[in-house]
Amino acid sequence: MPPRTILVSAGGTPVRVEVDDDGGLRVDGVAARADAVDQREWRVVIEGHGHRVVAAGPSDAPWLWCDGVVYRPEVSDAEHPARRRQDAAGSLAAPMPATVRAIAVAVGDRVTRGDTLVVLEAMKMELPVKAPADGTVTRVACSVGELVQPGVPLVEVT
Repeated sequence: MPPRTILVSAGGTPVRVEVDDDGGLRVDGVAARADAVDQREWRVVIEGHGHRVVAAGPSDAPWLWCDGVVYRPEVSDAEHPARRRQDAAGSLAAPMPATVRAIAVAVGDRVTRGDTLVVLEAMKMELPVKAPADGTVTRVACSVGELVQPGVPLVEVT
């Protein structure tokens, strides 16, 4: 049987992931290995480099935490592309139910792609929510100690 091909795009950069029946992986043609730690966590090795990946949310619109960075990739079957749910433009939300541990920005702050905006805690892990692009913080919609839910905007950057 031919491998199942999945298209994953985060930040506009598409990645082709091929999954064989025996569990083998290729990421953009490069052999990879993913070992399940539990139902939502994997240790992924690509070209000798290990990465910790944790998933949350529905399979058609997951949140992925990889090596300290949270991503909201678009995932679709290469043969039957699915339409991804759209988040509010410029807003960043929690990937799963979590507690706000720190807020590193205020309205009016200029941020650079990769800057930590908010630090969440969920499942005994710290989850930094980072700026996906350069911009200005236009709204902070959470407070330290607050329990936040997935999909609810925490910070808006334009």
